[in-house]
Amino acid sequence: GIPVCGHVGLTPQAVNALGGYGARGRSEAEAAKIVADGKAIAEAGAFALVIEGVMEPIAIALTEGVACPTIGIGASARC
Repeated sequence: GIPVCGHVGLTPQAVNALGGYGARGRSEAEAAKIVADGKAIAEAGAFALVIEGVMEPIAIALTEGVACPTIGIGASARC
């Protein structure tokens, strides 16, 4: 019963582990993980999904692949 907004892509709390603030999803494996994580969050019942700092095709694919609204932060105007 607690509203949840998911967050995928560039997560500032993990920026040191990720190697900086660059765009996420440059490799196929990383892109697939971002999309899978986003879909899992949406399917778990999140009311919205923040997609931050990812390559635009990933943001578009994820936006089209989930039923909840997406919020793009440096991802795509199509969120």
